[in-house]
Amino acid sequence: MDGKYLFCKLKPVSGSSCVGNGPFLVLILRWIILLFLHNTQGENKMNSLERRAVFMTLALLLLPGQSIHSAFDEDQIQNGVTLEARERLMSNLIAPPIRFTLRNGDPQTGLFYTLDTGSLDDVRTWQIQIFDRRRRKISFIQGRNSPPAMVSWSGVSDSGALLPDGFYTAQFGWQDSHKQIYTTKTISFALFTAPELRSLSDWKLKLDYTTEGLEMSIDESRIFKSGQSKIQEEVLPAMKQIVLFLKSCSKNMVTVRGHTDSTGSVIGNLMLSRERANYVYQYLVNGGIDPKRLTYEGMGTSQFIADNKTEEGRSKNRRVEIIVLKTTI
Repeated sequence: MDGKYLFCKLKPVSGSSCVGNGPFLVLILRWIILLFLHNTQGENKMNSLERRAVFMTLALLLLPGQSIHSAFDEDQIQNGVTLEARERLMSNLIAPPIRFTLRNGDPQTGLFYTLDTGSLDDVRTWQIQIFDRRRRKISFIQGRNSPPAMVSWSGVSDSGALLPDGFYTAQFGWQDSHKQIYTTKTISFALFTAPELRSLSDWKLKLDYTTEGLEMSIDESRIFKSGQSKIQEEVLPAMKQIVLFLKSCSKNMVTVRGHTDSTGSVIGNLMLSRERANYVYQYLVNGGIDPKRLTYEGMGTSQFIADNKTEEGRSKNRRVEIIVLKTTI
Protein backbone atom coordinates (compact mmCIF):
# COMPACT_ATOMS: atom_id res chain seq x y z
CA MET A 1 0.00 0.00 0.00
CA ASP A 2 1.23 3.52 -0.82
CA GLY A 3 -0.62 5.03 2.11
CA LYS A 4 -4.21 6.01 2.81
CA TYR A 5 -6.00 8.37 0.44
CA LEU A 6 -9.12 10.43 1.01
CA PHE A 7 -11.67 10.08 -1.78
CA CYS A 8 -13.01 13.46 -2.90
CA LYS A 9 -15.79 13.61 -5.46
CA LEU A 10 -16.87 17.24 -5.65
CA LYS A 11 -19.26 19.29 -7.73
CA PRO A 12 -17.81 21.77 -10.23
CA VAL A 13 -16.44 24.95 -8.68
CA SER A 14 -18.85 26.99 -10.77
CA GLY A 15 -21.67 25.75 -8.55
CA SER A 16 -22.78 27.07 -5.19
CA SER A 17 -21.18 24.26 -3.23
CA CYS A 18 -18.22 21.91 -3.57
CA VAL A 19 -20.08 18.97 -2.05
CA GLY A 20 -21.84 16.53 -4.33
CA ASN A 21 -24.76 15.71 -2.01
CA GLY A 22 -25.83 15.70 1.62
CA PRO A 23 -25.46 11.98 2.40
CA PHE A 24 -21.98 11.93 0.93
CA LEU A 25 -20.95 14.87 3.13
CA VAL A 26 -22.30 13.09 6.19
CA LEU A 27 -20.26 9.99 5.35
CA ILE A 28 -17.12 12.06 4.88
CA LEU A 29 -17.61 13.91 8.17
CA ARG A 30 -18.30 10.66 10.03
CA TRP A 31 -15.16 9.12 8.54
CA ILE A 32 -13.05 12.12 9.59
CA ILE A 33 -14.44 12.05 13.14
CA LEU A 34 -13.64 8.34 13.44
CA LEU A 35 -10.19 9.02 12.08
CA PHE A 36 -9.61 11.65 14.76
CA LEU A 37 -10.77 9.30 17.51
CA HIS A 38 -8.56 6.49 16.22
CA ASN A 39 -5.45 8.61 15.77
CA THR A 40 -5.42 10.57 19.02
CA GLN A 41 -4.66 7.59 21.22
CA GLY A 42 -1.53 5.56 21.87
CA GLU A 43 0.82 4.63 19.06
CA ASN A 44 -1.66 5.70 16.39
CA LYS A 45 -1.49 9.37 17.35
CA MET A 46 -2.05 11.56 14.30
CA ASN A 47 1.02 13.49 13.18
CA SER A 48 1.05 17.13 12.07
CA LEU A 49 0.79 16.31 8.36
CA GLU A 50 -2.26 14.12 8.90
CA ARG A 51 -3.96 16.77 11.07
CA ARG A 52 -3.27 19.39 8.42
CA ALA A 53 -4.71 17.11 5.75
CA VAL A 54 -7.96 16.70 7.69
CA PHE A 55 -8.33 20.42 8.36
CA MET A 56 -7.71 21.29 4.71
CA THR A 57 -10.21 18.66 3.60
CA LEU A 58 -12.87 20.05 5.95
CA ALA A 59 -12.20 23.53 4.61
CA LEU A 60 -12.46 22.23 1.06
CA LEU A 61 -15.85 20.70 1.75
CA LEU A 62 -17.14 24.11 2.85
CA LEU A 63 -15.28 26.12 0.21
CA PRO A 64 -17.57 28.41 -1.84
CA GLY A 65 -17.54 27.77 -5.55
CA GLN A 66 -16.22 30.12 -8.20
CA SER A 67 -15.79 30.07 -11.94
CA ILE A 68 -12.47 29.18 -13.51
CA HIS A 69 -10.86 29.78 -16.85
CA SER A 70 -10.33 26.64 -18.89
CA ALA A 71 -8.82 25.86 -22.25
CA PHE A 72 -11.94 23.77 -22.91
CA ASP A 73 -15.28 25.24 -24.00
CA GLU A 74 -18.25 24.79 -21.69
CA ASP A 75 -20.39 23.32 -24.49
CA GLN A 76 -17.89 20.49 -24.82
CA ILE A 77 -18.63 19.09 -21.37
CA GLN A 78 -19.42 15.37 -21.40
CA ASN A 79 -21.82 15.01 -18.48
CA GLY A 80 -21.50 11.24 -18.25
CA VAL A 81 -17.80 11.27 -17.34
CA THR A 82 -16.53 12.65 -14.04
CA LEU A 83 -13.04 13.36 -12.74
CA GLU A 84 -12.32 12.36 -9.14
CA ALA A 85 -9.39 13.20 -6.87
CA ARG A 86 -8.02 11.06 -4.06
CA GLU A 87 -5.88 13.05 -1.64
CA ARG A 88 -3.12 11.42 0.34
CA LEU A 89 -4.15 11.57 3.97
CA MET A 90 -1.63 9.43 5.81
CA SER A 91 2.04 10.32 5.80
CA ASN A 92 3.92 8.34 3.17
CA LEU A 93 6.87 10.27 1.81
CA ILE A 94 7.21 8.34 -1.45
CA ALA A 95 3.51 8.20 -2.39
CA PRO A 96 2.17 10.92 -4.74
CA PRO A 97 -0.07 13.46 -2.97
CA ILE A 98 -2.93 13.30 -5.49
CA ARG A 99 -4.41 10.47 -7.53
CA PHE A 100 -7.01 11.12 -10.21
CA THR A 101 -9.58 8.60 -11.45
CA LEU A 102 -12.27 8.89 -14.12
CA ARG A 103 -15.73 7.34 -14.01
CA ASN A 104 -18.78 7.21 -16.22
CA GLY A 105 -22.05 8.06 -14.49
CA ASP A 106 -22.56 6.12 -11.28
CA PRO A 107 -19.29 5.22 -9.47
CA GLN A 108 -20.37 1.59 -9.43
CA THR A 109 -20.22 1.35 -13.22
CA GLY A 110 -16.47 1.11 -13.15
CA LEU A 111 -13.37 3.03 -14.05
CA PHE A 112 -13.13 5.04 -17.23
CA TYR A 113 -10.59 2.77 -18.87
CA THR A 114 -12.67 -0.40 -18.40
CA LEU A 115 -15.88 0.94 -19.90
CA ASP A 116 -17.23 -0.38 -23.18
CA THR A 117 -19.27 2.71 -23.99
CA GLY A 118 -18.63 3.49 -27.65
CA SER A 119 -18.08 7.24 -27.21
CA LEU A 120 -15.39 6.60 -24.60
CA ASP A 121 -13.47 3.96 -26.51
CA ASP A 122 -12.50 6.44 -29.18
CA VAL A 123 -9.89 8.39 -27.18
CA ARG A 124 -6.90 9.60 -29.16
CA THR A 125 -5.33 12.17 -26.83
CA TRP A 126 -6.20 13.30 -23.31
CA GLN A 127 -5.08 15.88 -20.75
CA ILE A 128 -5.74 16.72 -17.10
CA GLN A 129 -5.34 20.46 -16.55
CA ILE A 130 -4.55 21.74 -13.04
CA PHE A 131 -5.17 25.33 -11.91
CA ASP A 132 -4.28 27.30 -8.79
CA ARG A 133 -6.76 29.41 -6.83
CA ARG A 134 -5.90 32.43 -8.99
CA ARG A 135 -7.19 30.47 -12.00
CA ARG A 136 -3.77 30.05 -13.57
CA LYS A 137 -2.91 26.78 -15.30
CA ILE A 138 0.12 25.56 -13.37
CA SER A 139 0.46 21.93 -14.42
CA PHE A 140 -0.93 19.26 -16.71
CA ILE A 141 -0.77 15.52 -17.34
CA GLN A 142 -1.35 14.18 -20.82
CA GLY A 143 -1.20 11.03 -22.89
CA ARG A 144 -2.47 9.14 -25.92
CA ASN A 145 -5.28 6.58 -26.21
CA SER A 146 -7.26 5.58 -23.10
CA PRO A 147 -5.77 6.88 -19.82
CA PRO A 148 -4.62 4.45 -17.12
CA ALA A 149 -6.94 3.36 -14.33
CA MET A 150 -5.35 5.87 -11.97
CA VAL A 151 -3.30 8.96 -12.81
CA SER A 152 -0.93 10.27 -10.14
CA TRP A 153 -0.01 13.94 -9.77
CA SER A 154 3.20 14.83 -7.97
CA GLY A 155 2.28 18.36 -6.90
CA VAL A 156 5.39 19.81 -8.51
CA SER A 157 5.87 22.40 -11.25
CA ASP A 158 7.38 21.70 -14.65
CA SER A 159 10.78 22.69 -13.22
CA GLY A 160 10.51 20.02 -10.51
CA ALA A 161 9.85 22.45 -7.63
CA LEU A 162 7.14 21.67 -5.08
CA LEU A 163 4.00 23.77 -5.43
CA PRO A 164 2.60 25.66 -2.40
CA ASP A 165 0.13 23.89 -0.15
CA GLY A 166 -3.45 24.96 -0.71
CA PHE A 167 -6.51 24.46 -2.88
CA TYR A 168 -6.35 23.61 -6.57
CA THR A 169 -8.81 22.70 -9.31
CA ALA A 170 -8.61 20.22 -12.17
CA GLN A 171 -10.44 19.33 -15.36
CA PHE A 172 -10.08 16.40 -17.76
CA GLY A 173 -10.40 16.71 -21.53
CA TRP A 174 -9.95 14.33 -24.44
CA GLN A 175 -10.13 14.28 -28.23
CA ASP A 176 -11.57 11.50 -30.38
CA SER A 177 -10.58 10.34 -33.87
CA HIS A 178 -12.92 12.94 -35.40
CA LYS A 179 -11.03 15.70 -33.54
CA GLN A 180 -14.07 16.37 -31.37
CA ILE A 181 -13.10 17.61 -27.89
CA TYR A 182 -14.93 16.54 -24.71
CA THR A 183 -14.38 17.54 -21.10
CA THR A 184 -15.47 16.79 -17.58
CA LYS A 185 -16.65 19.44 -15.17
CA THR A 186 -14.06 21.06 -12.91
CA ILE A 187 -13.35 19.68 -9.44
CA SER A 188 -11.51 21.07 -6.40
CA PHE A 189 -8.96 19.37 -4.17
CA ALA A 190 -6.35 20.20 -1.52
CA LEU A 191 -2.59 19.75 -1.81
CA PHE A 192 -0.39 19.36 1.26
CA THR A 193 3.28 18.41 1.43
CA ALA A 194 5.25 16.75 4.22
CA PRO A 195 7.82 19.07 5.88
CA GLU A 196 10.59 16.60 5.00
CA LEU A 197 9.82 17.00 1.30
CA ARG A 198 9.45 20.75 1.62
CA SER A 199 13.00 20.89 3.02
CA LEU A 200 14.32 19.11 -0.08
CA SER A 201 12.63 21.64 -2.33
CA ASP A 202 14.47 24.46 -0.56
CA TRP A 203 17.70 23.14 -2.11
CA LYS A 204 16.31 23.20 -5.66
CA LEU A 205 16.27 19.44 -6.05
CA LYS A 206 14.04 18.17 -8.84
CA LEU A 207 11.42 15.81 -7.46
CA ASP A 208 9.23 13.35 -9.32
CA TYR A 209 7.02 10.39 -8.42
CA THR A 210 7.62 7.44 -10.74
CA THR A 211 6.47 3.83 -10.81
CA GLU A 212 9.61 2.98 -8.82
CA GLY A 213 9.15 5.56 -6.08
CA LEU A 214 10.31 9.11 -5.33
CA GLU A 215 13.06 10.38 -7.63
CA MET A 216 15.40 13.19 -6.56
CA SER A 217 17.48 14.56 -9.43
CA ILE A 218 20.51 16.85 -9.19
CA ASP A 219 22.17 18.54 -12.16
CA GLU A 220 25.67 17.18 -12.67
CA SER A 221 27.12 20.71 -12.78
CA ARG A 222 26.00 21.28 -9.18
CA ILE A 223 27.74 18.14 -7.90
CA PHE A 224 30.83 17.65 -10.04
CA LYS A 225 33.24 19.79 -12.01
CA SER A 226 33.59 18.93 -15.67
CA GLY A 227 35.34 15.58 -16.14
CA GLN A 228 35.71 15.02 -12.37
CA SER A 229 33.98 12.77 -9.86
CA LYS A 230 34.64 14.53 -6.55
CA ILE A 231 31.57 16.15 -4.99
CA GLN A 232 31.82 19.95 -4.89
CA GLU A 233 31.55 21.69 -1.52
CA GLU A 234 28.77 24.01 -2.73
CA VAL A 235 26.32 21.09 -2.96
CA LEU A 236 27.15 19.54 0.42
CA PRO A 237 24.28 21.29 2.30
CA ALA A 238 21.81 19.78 -0.19
CA MET A 239 23.45 16.36 0.16
CA LYS A 240 23.16 16.59 3.95
CA GLN A 241 19.45 17.32 3.59
CA ILE A 242 19.08 14.26 1.37
CA VAL A 243 20.74 12.14 4.06
CA LEU A 244 18.27 13.44 6.65
CA PHE A 245 15.39 12.68 4.33
CA LEU A 246 16.59 9.12 3.69
CA LYS A 247 16.81 8.58 7.44
CA SER A 248 13.16 9.63 7.79
CA CYS A 249 12.09 6.79 5.47
CA SER A 250 14.54 4.24 6.84
CA LYS A 251 12.70 1.14 5.60
CA ASN A 252 12.87 1.96 1.91
CA MET A 253 15.55 0.75 -0.47
CA VAL A 254 17.49 3.45 -2.34
CA THR A 255 19.35 3.38 -5.64
CA VAL A 256 21.75 5.99 -7.06
CA ARG A 257 22.04 6.37 -10.82
CA GLY A 258 24.57 8.41 -12.76
CA HIS A 259 23.82 9.72 -16.25
CA THR A 260 25.90 11.47 -18.92
CA ASP A 261 25.35 13.14 -22.27
CA SER A 262 26.43 11.57 -25.56
CA THR A 263 29.75 13.40 -25.77
CA GLY A 264 32.66 10.95 -25.74
CA SER A 265 32.75 7.19 -26.07
CA VAL A 266 30.05 4.82 -24.86
CA ILE A 267 32.46 2.95 -22.58
CA GLY A 268 33.91 6.18 -21.22
CA ASN A 269 30.46 7.55 -20.39
CA LEU A 270 29.46 4.32 -18.65
CA MET A 271 32.58 4.41 -16.51
CA LEU A 272 32.19 8.11 -15.67
CA SER A 273 28.51 7.76 -14.76
CA ARG A 274 29.21 4.74 -12.56
CA GLU A 275 32.11 6.50 -10.85
CA ARG A 276 29.97 9.53 -10.06
CA ALA A 277 27.11 7.36 -8.78
CA ASN A 278 29.64 5.59 -6.56
CA TYR A 279 30.83 8.91 -5.09
CA VAL A 280 27.27 9.83 -4.15
CA TYR A 281 26.71 6.31 -2.79
CA GLN A 282 29.81 6.60 -0.60
CA TYR A 283 28.67 10.01 0.67
CA LEU A 284 25.32 8.55 1.74
CA VAL A 285 27.03 5.64 3.50
CA ASN A 286 29.41 8.00 5.30
CA GLY A 287 26.39 10.07 6.30
CA GLY A 288 24.92 7.13 8.18
CA ILE A 289 22.68 5.43 5.62
CA ASP A 290 22.74 1.63 5.96
CA PRO A 291 24.66 0.27 2.92
CA LYS A 292 22.25 -2.68 2.88
CA ARG A 293 19.59 -0.24 1.70
CA LEU A 294 21.73 1.22 -1.07
CA THR A 295 22.73 0.29 -4.60
CA TYR A 296 24.31 2.36 -7.38
CA GLU A 297 24.78 2.06 -11.12
CA GLY A 298 26.08 4.02 -14.07
CA MET A 299 23.63 4.42 -16.93
CA GLY A 300 25.89 6.32 -19.34
CA THR A 301 23.80 7.78 -22.18
CA SER A 302 21.10 5.09 -22.14
CA GLN A 303 18.39 7.14 -20.36
CA PHE A 304 18.58 10.61 -21.85
CA ILE A 305 15.75 13.01 -21.04
CA ALA A 306 16.58 15.74 -23.56
CA ASP A 307 18.10 16.25 -27.00
CA ASN A 308 21.85 15.57 -26.97
CA LYS A 309 22.26 17.75 -30.07
CA THR A 310 21.92 20.98 -28.06
CA GLU A 311 23.97 22.27 -25.13
CA GLU A 312 20.82 22.77 -23.07
CA GLY A 313 19.75 19.19 -23.73
CA ARG A 314 23.17 17.77 -22.92
CA SER A 315 23.18 19.74 -19.66
CA LYS A 316 19.85 18.18 -18.63
CA ASN A 317 21.12 14.69 -19.45
CA ARG A 318 24.16 15.07 -17.19
CA ARG A 319 22.61 14.28 -13.83
CA VAL A 320 22.58 12.06 -10.76
CA GLU A 321 19.33 10.54 -9.54
CA ILE A 322 18.63 9.25 -6.05
CA ILE A 323 15.49 7.10 -6.11
CA VAL A 324 13.70 6.15 -2.89
CA LEU A 325 12.11 2.89 -3.94
CA LYS A 326 8.74 1.49 -2.90
CA THR A 327 10.59 -1.72 -2.04
CA THR A 328 11.33 -2.02 1.68
CA ILE A 329 13.91 -3.97 3.64
